[in-house]
Amino acid sequence: MDAQPAGEEEARPDGTGEGDFAIAREALAQAVRVAESALALLRAELRLARSSALMLVWLSFLLVFLGVGAWLAASAAIAVGVYLLSGNLFYGVGSVALANAVGIVLVLRAMKTCWRDIALPRTRRVISHFGTARA
Repeated sequence: MDAQPAGEEEARPDGTGEGDFAIAREALAQAVRVAESALALLRAELRLARSSALMLVWLSFLLVFLGVGAWLAASAAIAVGVYLLSGNLFYGVGSVALANAVGIVLVLRAMKTCWRDIALPRTRRVISHFGTARA
C-alpha cells in the first residue's frame, strides 16, 4: 500500500481527469443558477420599486389637491372670521390676501437660498482655483 500525500487527488489511469471537469462543470452550472436567481430577484425588486414610485407620484398629486383644499378652506375661514369681527367684507378678504402675499415672499426667499445652494458656489470656487498657477 502506497500512501499518497494529503491533498493530492487520484489520477485516472487514462490521464483525462474527467472527474475534475465534471466538478468544474457542476460548479459552473450552480454559479449560473445563482446568477439567474439573483437577476430574477433584481427584476422583481425593480418592478416593485417602479410600482411604488408610480404610487408615490399619484399620492403626491392627491396630497397637493388635499393641501390646496385645506388652504382654501382655512383662508375662507379666516376671511369670514375677520369679517365677523370687523363688519367689513373687504377687511376679511384683504387680510387673507395680504397674509398669502407675505407667505409668497417668504417662500420665494427660501427658494432663492436653496437655488443658490444648488449652484454649488463653494465647489465652483475650489474648481476655479485648480486652473490658476501657484506662486
